[in-house]
Amino acid sequence: MSKVETRLMRLEISVAVLAMALIVIIIYLLLPSFLVSFKPVTVGQRLTGIDTPLTPSQLSTINNASNNYFEMAGEKLLNLSIPNVSYSNHTYAGSLFEVSFAEPLSYNALIVNGKPSVIYIGAISCVYCGENRWAMALALSRFGTFNTLYTGYSSLGDGDVPTLYWNINNYTAKGVKFGNSYKSNYINFFSAEYESPITAGFQFPASQYPIQYFAANATNSSYVKAMNYMNKSNAFQGTPFTLWGTYLNRGADAVVLTNSSNPASQVTNYPPISYMSHAQIFNQLQSLNDTFALEEYAAADVYIAQVCPSINNTAPICSLPAIKAMEKELSTA
Repeated sequence: MSKVETRLMRLEISVAVLAMALIVIIIYLLLPSFLVSFKPVTVGQRLTGIDTPLTPSQLSTINNASNNYFEMAGEKLLNLSIPNVSYSNHTYAGSLFEVSFAEPLSYNALIVNGKPSVIYIGAISCVYCGENRWAMALALSRFGTFNTLYTGYSSLGDGDVPTLYWNINNYTAKGVKFGNSYKSNYINFFSAEYESPITAGFQFPASQYPIQYFAANATNSSYVKAMNYMNKSNAFQGTPFTLWGTYLNRGADAVVLTNSSNPASQVTNYPPISYMSHAQIFNQLQSLNDTFALEEYAAADVYIAQVCPSINNTAPICSLPAIKAMEKELSTA
């Protein structure tokens, strides 16, 4: 083989190697986008649609949910007929799902203007607050009505979970937002949300006694009373920190992070609910056509059962057999 032929062969090899290297680089650059195209939504990047008021149809899904849905979900929970849910020590648990009757503390009701209270202290960055607001809103709808709710997410660094907001939030700065549009003849609803940049991870007041921060910044006498009431309990262990009538919840006692229609997402670092859109969640809540929806209504039942004793079971929802059974389990747990 001549020197010219040898050089040509080496040149051809070099060109082939460069071409292969270029192909590898292109695949490396395009692969993340290619893989993302197979996911229902892109998580960790959603900064649009935040603080958008629910449409009339979406708001109706919350305010006008059928009591039959609550009864059906409650009975399925109690009968262990929700797929993959088991029972132990007054706790129902499955894959990324848990409701507990043993965790809430029996507590005195806070009476304001002649009505017992539901008090919520959370953070817009918090993944458990985010997933829990769906069940909370459904539960509160059995005792009153929301005039407005808003779409949002937990922080990009804490699940990026699609959620509801009680109020419009400042998700680029730190502070507290008090209040909501809820009206009820049975109960008061006091909500306090810690605001922080949604592009970061979970954030909460950096203090040994963070609930004091909420009490110190409360905007009116009723909220001062509510925040001080929660602070004096000395029971804070994490968010959401809530009072439902005569039961104090030191965290999310009803957790729903699953979605059986998208099991493949369970192998990622995000819970399955992160891959759902608000529209998908509302569709499931409207039709009760997925395990996720059953779990959300069952989770709401737990909070309903906590409120009913404080109003002497006077709301129609309190007469459902499933709610009565849950009240009994709460009182004996």
